[in-house]
Amino acid sequence: MDSGGNIQLMGTRNFTRCESALHSEVEALLWAMENILQHSTCQSFGTDCKELIAMIKEPHALPTFTTELERIETLQICFLDFNIIHSTSAQSYFRLFS
Repeated sequence: MDSGGNIQLMGTRNFTRCESALHSEVEALLWAMENILQHSTCQSFGTDCKELIAMIKEPHALPTFTTELERIETLQICFLDFNIIHSTSAQSYFRLFS
């Protein structure tokens, strides 16, 4: 939610085909983080992908994603209080709260 108590929803972007569904999730999160830094004060992200959340919490567990996780870690530094939570796909693909 923003400072006025409104939920902010981020649209999706048309990505080129990724290696896997998890790669698509990572790319979507990166895109959302980059855009939120430019357009909002939101600090928390929601996703329906539990694997993405686990990967962010344990970045060394999946060496295949080293480059992408380094980008996420770099972007996290720009947020005062970065948080990612699990939300059902019915609630939204990426749901952003302040």
